Amino acid sequence: MTARFVFLVHPLVEPARRILAVRTFRPGVALGLRRADPLGDVAEITRLTFAGVEGVVMGVPMLPEELLADQELALRAMERAVQVAAPVQFVGLGSVLSVVAGRGSALQEACGLPVTTGNAATAWAATSVVKQLVGERGVRRVGVLGGRATVGKAIAGILAEQLAGVEVIVDPQDVRSCGLLVGAHTTGGTLQPSAYPQGILVDVALPPTLSGPPAPGCEVYAGEAVSLPAGWRRDRWGALFHLVAGYGRRRVYACLLEPLVALATGRPEPWAQGKRLDLAAVRAFGEAADTLGLRPEVVRR
Repeated sequence: MTARFVFLVHPLVEPARRILAVRTFRPGVALGLRRADPLGDVAEITRLTFAGVEGVVMGVPMLPEELLADQELALRAMERAVQVAAPVQFVGLGSVLSVVAGRGSALQEACGLPVTTGNAATAWAATSVVKQLVGERGVRRVGVLGGRATVGKAIAGILAEQLAGVEVIVDPQDVRSCGLLVGAHTTGGTLQPSAYPQGILVDVALPPTLSGPPAPGCEVYAGEAVSLPAGWRRDRWGALFHLVAGYGRRRVYACLLEPLVALATGRPEPWAQGKRLDLAAVRAFGEAADTLGLRPEVVRR
């Protein structure tokens, strides 16, 4: 049987939910004539293949605030999505789905499959982007917003290990003193644009870290964009999915890669789950991704 995973995503805003409804043939939701049913409107978005592994991307039609407010319903919707995608051997979670209902643990117990949150891949991609920008720009002080939470703590730890001569500050009080900021808060929207009028922001938060458009002197870079490698195949909806996801037709979110890399390399357990994220898991993921030709890309938003 072909190795197969499912990756669960959700819309960030109402217009995206309507676009999802167009793809999944829910005209009533697309036209705003009825509310999306978190269970009944779960549906397939696209399929992909790479390195002998097939992936199914499933959409859960709940917005971030709905997922956080009713985590029991979010869990039921995720479980339903896994059932619709079956048979699969691994489950990956995107965006806010990775932080609700026990951060993957409750879903793993419910469906009996390994569930990985994407946090290891996110930390790997973000640190790769930061290291490249620091080297190019000569940055000497890096601040990590959300640096005491799961992903931010891992990013800060790896950067402190690998950036010789660079000061890494967790949740700096004076963000203007940092030549580069990493936005790693769980749900984003935590920084006023006026608070950081000039500098570099590498953002992995969804929704984004800034609560509005960046100031003219602030450069914002995607924190987990990965170039699509040779051999990546997708169905006719795949290019639209990559485009709507925000990084363009030729890139993918790093978090989607965790279940794929696990199956391609024979790893039986999740790379990341719950609140803890071992630095060793981030390093191991990076090594495995590198062997498959997967590379983070510096992309300005």
